[in-house]
Amino acid sequence: MVLIRGICVGSICAVLMASGSAAQGLDKKVDVSIALKVAGQTFTFNGKGECGCEPAAYIYGAKAQLWKVEGRNAQGAASLTLWRPAAGSGDMISFYATTGGKSYTVNTVGTGGNAVGSGKVIFTPAGPGGTFTIDATAANGGRITGSLKCGAFTAIVAEGG
Repeated sequence: MVLIRGICVGSICAVLMASGSAAQGLDKKVDVSIALKVAGQTFTFNGKGECGCEPAAYIYGAKAQLWKVEGRNAQGAASLTLWRPAAGSGDMISFYATTGGKSYTVNTVGTGGNAVGSGKVIFTPAGPGGTFTIDATAANGGRITGSLKCGAFTAIVAEGG
C-alpha cells in the first residue's frame, strides 16, 4: 500500500517532465539520500544516484504511474520501484537492499498471490523531487524502515523504446 501526501503523484511527474525540471536522458544522476534500518543494520547513501518517474507506464497491460529510486556504494545498495495502477487496484512495490553481506527483498508486484514480503510506502513530494518512506518486512523476515529521498526525477525511458 502506498499513501500519498500533498498532491497527486502523477501530476507531479507530468509537470516535472513538461517543465523540463526532470532531467532528460538515459543515465542522468541526481542527488539521492537514503537512510535505512535493514534487519537492525544501518544503510546510508548520500550522493549521485538514480530517480525516475513515468506518469503513463504500463504493468500487466494496465496503465500505471511508475517511480524508481536507487543508490549504491561500498556499504551496499538499495532500490525501490513504486507502481500505482490508474484503475486504483492497489499500489505495488519492489524493494531490494544489500548490506552486511545479506540481501533483502520485498516484491508486491504481480498477480495470483506472488508477493514476497510485505510493506507500505508513503511518498511526500518536495519541489522537483520527494521522499519515499518505507516500512516493510522482507521475504527473509528482515524489517526495513527509513527513507529514500530524490532531489529530482528523471524521465524513465521504456524498455525497448
